Amino acid sequence: MKARESAHLWLRERGFSLVFGNPGSTELPFLLGLEATARYILGLHEGVVVAMADGYAQAGGRPALVNLHAAPGLGNAMGALYTAWKNHSPLLVTVGQQDRRHLFHEPLLAGPLVEMARPVVKAAFPVERAEEVPEALERAYHLALTPPKGPVVVVFPMDLWEEEAPPPRLRALHPPGPPQGLEELLAALSQAASPALVLGAGADTPLARGAALALAEALKAPVFSDPISPRHPFPTHHPLYRGVLPPVAARLQALLAPHDLVLVVGAPCFLRYPYSPASPVPQGTRVLLLTDDPWEAAKAEAQGVYLGDVAQALRLLARGVAPREGELSPRPPSSLPPAEGPLGLNPLYAVARLAQALSGRFLVDEAISLSPPFRRVLRREGGYLHAASGGLGYAPAAAVGAALAGEAAAALVGDGSFLFAPQALHTAQAEGLDVLFVVLNNRGYGILKGLAEGLYPGRGAEVPGLAPTGVDFVLLAQAFGVAARRVATQAELEEALAGLPRGPFLLEVLLDPTPVPVF
Repeated sequence: MKARESAHLWLRERGFSLVFGNPGSTELPFLLGLEATARYILGLHEGVVVAMADGYAQAGGRPALVNLHAAPGLGNAMGALYTAWKNHSPLLVTVGQQDRRHLFHEPLLAGPLVEMARPVVKAAFPVERAEEVPEALERAYHLALTPPKGPVVVVFPMDLWEEEAPPPRLRALHPPGPPQGLEELLAALSQAASPALVLGAGADTPLARGAALALAEALKAPVFSDPISPRHPFPTHHPLYRGVLPPVAARLQALLAPHDLVLVVGAPCFLRYPYSPASPVPQGTRVLLLTDDPWEAAKAEAQGVYLGDVAQALRLLARGVAPREGELSPRPPSSLPPAEGPLGLNPLYAVARLAQALSGRFLVDEAISLSPPFRRVLRREGGYLHAASGGLGYAPAAAVGAALAGEAAAALVGDGSFLFAPQALHTAQAEGLDVLFVVLNNRGYGILKGLAEGLYPGRGAEVPGLAPTGVDFVLLAQAFGVAARRVATQAELEEALAGLPRGPFLLEVLLDPTPVPVF
């Protein structure tokens, strides 16, 4: 069989029903006849393509396959690949290279693809011979899924697909088990006077979530999400939940100081921004890390690190710890902020109502400056994504990917962020997906306005480029065939939320542009 046929057979045997891409000339030999095996999901920009695959993989709990076009396409995808790497998203990314017979002459579209990709992915390697195709795909598959998960790039020359290749041979790969030394960790938790848990994305699997909940309840330990956490593995309405930690060292110190032992699970230890000379770890507090990521283990600001399967470790800890006495008091319900701000609809009121209205949907949050207040009122366990990289343009496409994984999805995104990836509207419309795009329009980069004023009090307005305006988001959505509505008052917002249709649909919410303090 031809290498193309071997690759398509491998896709079928490994259960890949979708391939995400934006086609180019170097991909045509691979794509020929593909839809007899897998449906091709078209994205109109490579950054959107990768983010869609990322959302699909994260929401569906499965790997996703991406097909990129040569050096220009890979270049367009770099930011999204970096986000997928930080998200630990299991992506298998194939990139088309020019025909080997004239690579020496540096033809159009050729480039050092492996060298381009390596800094922002888990692994990258080329395939030089057709007989290596099925083995290369299998290798990339296991690399992407082995903890810590991440995107793996494989480069295929376009002429290779017409050559003969063997059929695929699948193999089983058994991941590592729980860490060594859990007896010591169990003893430390049991002996701590005031333990606390910090949970990150590595604890957001069904098994890990259940075990973390059992461990926290047995210890009566407060639970935090790690700074700028990309997931919500712990129920945000639970009496033990204390919210998302800030990435500011002094505030981290203050929040962790009451605890003599802090166990960080599946998260960096600790992510910080902006720069602060202080240590995030208070004097007298012992920090321990449980992770499946050797890099995070090596660089952790912790007194002890346990490296291995996070879910299995949490389950063993939850079973082994002695339950503590005491009752858990329900958290009092929060009241809504005032609906009106000095210059329009109060952003805090808007995000509080949106948190209620979108509670039944898989959420991808890129509200940026409004993400912290949104998360403070969100009632959620799982079903939540936030780009771990800090890059913009992730949420619209990732929400489309989540919808392709079978979720009713919503993207909560700032007006500045949405303009990084409006092409996601096309795929949502073309595939008829139930995804809502909620654009929080505060007329600019609210987070940058706040940071500029914090860094240069009284002079923040002197920083240029922070207020892109003049975009009609309703017309933009309609240009892609997506129905849309704009609201600017409390009454309009309430009417819209009461009658939200099945997606695709875009809701633009005009807000008071006064910056909201972030950190």
